Amino acid sequence: MAVFEYSPIDLEGPAFRLVRILAADLFSDIQCELFEAWYTECNGGMPYEALSYTWGGTEKTAKISVNGSEMYITKNLYEALQHLRFPDRDRILWVDAICIDQNNNKERGHQVQQMSNIYREADRVTVWLGLGTLETDLVMDYMNQQHKNVVQVGGSLKHSDNQSRLKTGLERLLEHQWFTRIWVLQEIANARRASIVCGWKSVSTQTFAIVPPLLGVKASKQCRAVLDIMPGGSRNHSWWSKGRTLHTLLKRFRTSQATEQRDLIYALLNMSSDACGGKILVPDYTKELKKVVQETTSFLLGHGKSSGKTWNA
Repeated sequence: MAVFEYSPIDLEGPAFRLVRILAADLFSDIQCELFEAWYTECNGGMPYEALSYTWGGTEKTAKISVNGSEMYITKNLYEALQHLRFPDRDRILWVDAICIDQNNNKERGHQVQQMSNIYREADRVTVWLGLGTLETDLVMDYMNQQHKNVVQVGGSLKHSDNQSRLKTGLERLLEHQWFTRIWVLQEIANARRASIVCGWKSVSTQTFAIVPPLLGVKASKQCRAVLDIMPGGSRNHSWWSKGRTLHTLLKRFRTSQATEQRDLIYALLNMSSDACGGKILVPDYTKELKKVVQETTSFLLGHGKSSGKTWNA
C-alpha cells in the first residue's frame, strides 16, 4: 500500500479537511476517507465532530488507511479512533494530525488561524482521555446517573458506598495530560457542546465540570481553568467572561504544555481580546521561535505591557 500524500487545499478561503471514519467493529483495521470542506458547507448541513486529545508522544507507529493509502499516527490517536468508530455507520471527524498536512508549514499556519472556527462550527467537541480503568468507568457511570441531580437540582450528589473509588477515578481523569495542553483552552472554549470520553464511557461536559467539588476532589489551577470554560452554565461566570488580553493569557497559562514552543503563543491569539484577528501576530510556522517571541514582545510593548518579566516562551 502506498504512503498517503496530501492534495493542496485552498489557503485563500475557509477551507479545511474532514475525515470520515468508516464503520467497522473494534478489531478491524481503521479505514478513513479524507476530503476537503468549507464552513459554508458545514453550516448547510454537514455535521462533524472535532476531536480534542493529546498526541501522546510524537512517535507514529500505528497504521491506518486513508483514501486507500497508508498513514501512520500515534498510538493514543489510534486508540481514540478505535473507540469512537461506530460499528453500523460512518462518523465524520476533524482531527488535527490527519486533517492538517503537518509537513506543510504554510498550511499549518492557515489552519491554526481557522482553529477557533473549526471547533465553533463543530456539532460537538469530543474530548478523548484515553483508555478506561475500573475506577474511571465507575465514576463516569456515576456522573451519568447523577446528571439530573447535578445539573437540574442545583448541584448535589447522592451518597455512594463507593465514594473512595469514585474520587480515585475522578482524580485519575483530572490528572490526564489533556488538561495541561495549551490548545485545549481554545478547543473547549469554542465548543457549543462537548463530551468527555474515556474508554467506552462518555459524559457531557455540563455534568463533568460540576462534579469535582461535589466529590471533594480539588483540581489544579490549570485544570480548574479548563473546567470553568466547558460548555455549561458556569462559562459565562468564569475567567472567560473577563478581560482576556494576550498579556493576561500568557501570564495565566505560562505553565501549559505544547509539543511546539511557538504554540504557547499561537494557541492564545484567537482567545485574546487584543490580538485576535489582527495582522501583527499571525501563526506562521516558517518563522523561528526567536522571531515569534520578538514579534510578540513588540506587540505587548505596543499595548503597554513589557513581556520580559512576566512570561517566557
